[in-house]
Amino acid sequence: MSTSSSNPNSDTGLPSNVAAGLIAIFTLLGGIIFYFIEKKDQFVRHWAVQGIFFGGSTFVVMIVLNILLNILVHIPIIGLLFAFLLGLLLFVIWIAYLVLWIMGIIKAFQGQRWEYPFISAQCKKLFPKLA
Repeated sequence: MSTSSSNPNSDTGLPSNVAAGLIAIFTLLGGIIFYFIEKKDQFVRHWAVQGIFFGGSTFVVMIVLNILLNILVHIPIIGLLFAFLLGLLLFVIWIAYLVLWIMGIIKAFQGQRWEYPFISAQCKKLFPKLA
């Protein structure tokens, strides 16, 4: 897929891999923008849905775990132990997110229709036409 010419089957005028790459970089915001702008290019729409779900689920999980962590820190002794364990879990989730985010960027710019683990299964349930 050439990145120097625009895609005639696109509402954005961008090559499919460039639009998908932008979505992969700016997951939630890029996914929302391209989902509403792009109506023709199914590859870009696939990445838009992936970006919305990946970015949105990561945002929600991190907010919930951070709130829980802040609550646990204020509980004497046992709360600090659980806060420490939750902090480790947050770190592992952040590393996993970082790895998946980088893999998504690479796959999108290569023009590959890649799926995030678990997130894609949820996308297929809600948006079966894009699967």
